[in-house]
Amino acid sequence: MLGLWVMWCGLPLEAAPARPEFTETIIRSKGSDTLLPIISRWATRYQSETPAVALEASGGGSGNGIAALINGHVELAATSRPLRQHEIKQAVKRAGQHPMLHPVGMDALSIVVHPNNPLHGLSLKQLANIYMRDGKIERWSDLGVQVAGCDEQEILRIGRKNNSGSYFQFREEVMERGQHFHAQLERATSSEAVVQRVANAPCAIGYVGMGFVTSAVKTLCVSKEKGACIPPTAAHTLEKRYPLARYLYLVTLGEPSEAVKKYLNWILGPVGQEMLQKTGFIPMPKGNRGAVLKEQF
Repeated sequence: MLGLWVMWCGLPLEAAPARPEFTETIIRSKGSDTLLPIISRWATRYQSETPAVALEASGGGSGNGIAALINGHVELAATSRPLRQHEIKQAVKRAGQHPMLHPVGMDALSIVVHPNNPLHGLSLKQLANIYMRDGKIERWSDLGVQVAGCDEQEILRIGRKNNSGSYFQFREEVMERGQHFHAQLERATSSEAVVQRVANAPCAIGYVGMGFVTSAVKTLCVSKEKGACIPPTAAHTLEKRYPLARYLYLVTLGEPSEAVKKYLNWILGPVGQEMLQKTGFIPMPKGNRGAVLKEQF
C-alpha cells in the first residue's frame, strides 16, 4: 500500500535556458505542462544568478517526466500528481532509489466553461456524470440551464491526454471507479489548448490548473455531495476546502545532489515563491517549505 514518510530538509530556488560558456553542472527537468511555464522562468532566473549551473526544462506531461526520471534522463521530474504504485516499483527496480517528492507550490484544478454559460457551480457527482461514458448528463438543459449559442445544448467535453497530471487527478477524484471517459471527449494537448477551446465554444466545459485560467472563460465553484459550492480561490486552496486542490511537485530519485538541493532551496525561497505566485499559482505555506515526501509501496 502506498504510504508517505514526511521528512525535512530546508530548501529555496530559481531557473533556465541559454547554457553558460563554462558550466560545471547541468540540471535537467521534464514533466508537467502545468508546471512548465514557472519552471522555465525559474530556470532562466536561477541560471542568471548561478552561471556555473545550466538548467534545461521541457514538458510532455507528468507521466513522461516521471518516466524520464526513472530512466535516468533527467535529474528532476515535474508533476502535478503523486506517483502511482507501479512508478515507485519501477524506480526502485531500475535505479535502486525511492522517489522523493518535493512540494514546490499549490494549485486548484479549475472547472471552466464559456462565459455565455449561466451555470454557477457543479458537484463532483455532476461532473462525473458529464464526463463518464455512462453518465446521465448529456445536455446543459439536463442541469436546468440554457446556454446562448449552444445548438441543442449538447455538452462539449474537453479533457487532457492520459500522460497529464491533470487527467490523472480528474480521473481519480471526480470519476467513479471503473468508469471510462465519455466516447466523445476531446483530449487537448495542453492547458492553454483547453482554455482556448472552451473560450471559443459555448457548449464546452474543461479543466485546467488555476494558473491557466483567463478572462476568456468562466470558472465554476465545485461542491462535494453535501458541502457548499467552493470556488478555486487561493484561500480555499490553502485551506484545502476546494475539493480539487493539489500540490505541485519536483521529484528526485533518492536524496538530491548538492546542486539540485540548492536549486530546490532557491525555488522555495522568497524569489522562487514570489515568481510562482505571479504565474498564478499558490506559494507553499512557510511552515511546510522544505517538506519532502518519500514514496513507498
